[in-house]
Amino acid sequence: MSADAFHVCFHPKLGVVINDPVAQMGLAKEQMRLFKIGDMLSGTFMRSIVSKDLAPCSDEQERKNADSVEAYRVARAARRKPYCAQCRRHFGSVDFTLCTDCTSIRCTCGTCSCVAKVRRRKAA
Repeated sequence: MSADAFHVCFHPKLGVVINDPVAQMGLAKEQMRLFKIGDMLSGTFMRSIVSKDLAPCSDEQERKNADSVEAYRVARAARRKPYCAQCRRHFGSVDFTLCTDCTSIRCTCGTCSCVAKVRRRKAA
């Protein structure tokens, strides 16, 4: 998974997490946003507390979580716009989840591709 722009790591308390440089936008230096594979959501943590316990995943952990990491990879690549269509916040600057229906990023305001598709204008 070294070809990815993000790193899949293991944390003793958080489990398998994704450390994505894009998700660090808008955070103070002392903060760090990680995507928790087990919960399929991101969270913001104090860098000094979390980073010291991050370690590379074992091959077994990578195999076990490959589908979830792929879902994150697809959602990350499928973002047509780098911001939420509803509230205009940049996806890199907010915590988010992955929508189980459309497998896209769901902003904290609740908007994802499911909602965006409904709001699109139909051709005349």
